[in-house]
Amino acid sequence: MKFEILCFIFVYSCSYAYASNVKFNNRCGYSVNVIRTANGQSPVSECNLGPGQSCTRGYGSNGMNFKNGYGGKTLAEFSFNSYNGLDFYDLSVIVGYDTPMQITTSTGGPTVTCTYKGCPDAYQYPSDNSKTHGTRTGGTFNVNFCP
Repeated sequence: MKFEILCFIFVYSCSYAYASNVKFNNRCGYSVNVIRTANGQSPVSECNLGPGQSCTRGYGSNGMNFKNGYGGKTLAEFSFNSYNGLDFYDLSVIVGYDTPMQITTSTGGPTVTCTYKGCPDAYQYPSDNSKTHGTRTGGTFNVNFCP
């Protein structure tokens, strides 16, 4: 029994050793409801932020998107610890644009910003693959609403 408990603790701690954090920052003059969507899961409200507020969450591995409100269109897209110790991220306006957003990283990845519908940093169509960026797993991303 003790061996099983030790194995569980080891596996559990290793899964978080490579977790990445996302800090959501509301720089808008209005409230932001950060919604997380992921394949095969119902949308979840991660945090409700008044102007100037922020919250931080940690993610181990999975592909997920974040947007403002359940009907939000502008997406911050992530795939954490997905390949060769890397996190991948991008902004998308494929389904439309509604909220200015920006993603910055603490691990040296490029900053991506979208402050208008045709922004050059965001996916415009599904095969627009030059917009995805990778950076080392385990750092902190800032998702800034209204940068």
